Amino acid sequence: MRTVIGSPVEGDDFFDRESERRRMWRRLETDSLLLLAPRRIGKTSLMRALCAEGADHGFQAVSLSFAACSDEMHCVRELAKAIAGARELDLSALQQALKGLLPDLKSLKLGPLGIELATGESPDWRDLGEALTRSLGSLDGRWLIAVDEVPVFLLHLLKQDDGLARVRGFLYWLRTLRQDHHAQVRWILAGSIGLDTVAARHGLGDTVNDLKPIPLGAFEPETAERFLQALAESYKVDMSGEVRSHIIAQLGWPVPYYLQILFGELYDRVEDGERLDSNLVDQVFDDLLKPAHKGYFDYWRQRLTEELGQPDDGHATHLLSHCARDPSGASRTTLEQALAERIAEPDSRETCLRYLLDILESDGYLVQLDDRWRFRLELLRRYWLQRVAP
Repeated sequence: MRTVIGSPVEGDDFFDRESERRRMWRRLETDSLLLLAPRRIGKTSLMRALCAEGADHGFQAVSLSFAACSDEMHCVRELAKAIAGARELDLSALQQALKGLLPDLKSLKLGPLGIELATGESPDWRDLGEALTRSLGSLDGRWLIAVDEVPVFLLHLLKQDDGLARVRGFLYWLRTLRQDHHAQVRWILAGSIGLDTVAARHGLGDTVNDLKPIPLGAFEPETAERFLQALAESYKVDMSGEVRSHIIAQLGWPVPYYLQILFGELYDRVEDGERLDSNLVDQVFDDLLKPAHKGYFDYWRQRLTEELGQPDDGHATHLLSHCARDPSGASRTTLEQALAERIAEPDSRETCLRYLLDILESDGYLVQLDDRWRFRLELLRRYWLQRVAP
């Protein structure tokens, strides 16, 4: 197993998630899924692992991302490209089925670039996507389509002319595809920003309420220990159980991404002749909070604006700053008082506080323990205290 930082992992570099995979396959027998996870938890790697073992569960599986899509037709083309690249696909049969559903098109071809049309032909993206999905039903077997970064595309779409109407139309179109072709096709929708949060914020919760939510969190401590041990064995590093436990305790929330970062930093120092012990772990933690490494944490602040917009992003930042001042977090009373500095009206303040705490908990910022709200990730708390909190 290799240390891979920032990119999705596959094959021998993918570690565990066995209980999550079993649970998801059970649910996929009857439902399409909404995979909910903060960024860097490993959701893209998990979706790829599921697709890689799809045949073992009776599915032809493909994965794609909407992150770079500029409009609805771009999404349909990405979907077509993913389907056309599926293993053991009878592409000619799929193409014939698609042509049969779209007889008005003079030229239509499926290939490595997805859907290729004759010059000047521009069918409605809804019709093209519906025909593509319906054509899968003409083939043998079931399909699993895993789509990453759906909310990123929706946030981009919201900035366009008639953005909210287009988002509403796109989400209802996707819901219709899921319901009309449920017998043949299952979906997994995911994103580093919660799709449920984006939908709820714009009054579109009913567009995703057919999806079974699957939350994905950090490793359990025992799994994190095995993960660190596997990395140590791969790189022939003598890492004691005491050091592994210290890493996990200091991190607070054993996210695979940060475990990889910490191991990589420790490995470099061991290769330079330093002794691997708890003191070295503490030094690495301190160094990760220096400006040179702020890229490991800045996105946590940036995504508040992307997901919440103004003024809620400012309210959330204010609450997090109060939670960061004490490792044990802040009481709800303290947070109510903090929000009173920004929202005077009591009922509006209570509604906003409840909404923001739900989001900050589900997105991995905070956890409620002993009637206090504290940071899940101790490294993030220390970063917030040093670089964000006033």
